[in-house]
Amino acid sequence: MEKTIRIIRETIEKISEKSRLGKKLLLVVLLLASGIVLLLLSELIPAEKTASAQPAQTTLKTDMQEYSERLEQRLTSIISSIDGAGATKVMVTLESGSENVYLHDFDYGENADPSGKNSIERKDEYVIIDGSSGEQGIVVRTAEPRVRGVAVVCEGGGSEQVRSQIVEAVTALLDISSARVSVAKMN
Repeated sequence: MEKTIRIIRETIEKISEKSRLGKKLLLVVLLLASGIVLLLLSELIPAEKTASAQPAQTTLKTDMQEYSERLEQRLTSIISSIDGAGATKVMVTLESGSENVYLHDFDYGENADPSGKNSIERKDEYVIIDGSSGEQGIVVRTAEPRVRGVAVVCEGGGSEQVRSQIVEAVTALLDISSARVSVAKMN
């Protein structure tokens, strides 16, 4: 360490003598130059992406996949316990991601239309609060993603009675029409 410091001092003295600058002024110039070099290097090195830096669409897709997988696991557990279903595989497709429902305020006021008649106009405005990360709406509830369809493949899928029980269970659990449920016999 002492050897490195001695080499740096000698180098500064040599540069100072050749450039005719004082040692202190030369040291300031060298520090500024090294700062500029470090700034330039920091632009070249890619920064690590954090979870908040990910696009919202990627996060949404991941959330939808996780929700879909959880539904598939739960449906597989329920369907495979139906008498005669046997080994079961389930696939769930979703229409959309979860949606936040925000608190809103209704304002009713009178409005005169061009014909001169008064009518009552309803204005729907969201309640906004000023939070630490800016203005935000107040989330009343989060609506789960909507299910587009369910495919069930099971050993007992060839039996009309088993197929009917599976369709009835899936439609009741997910609140979807029977047209969105497909049941097939496993190979």
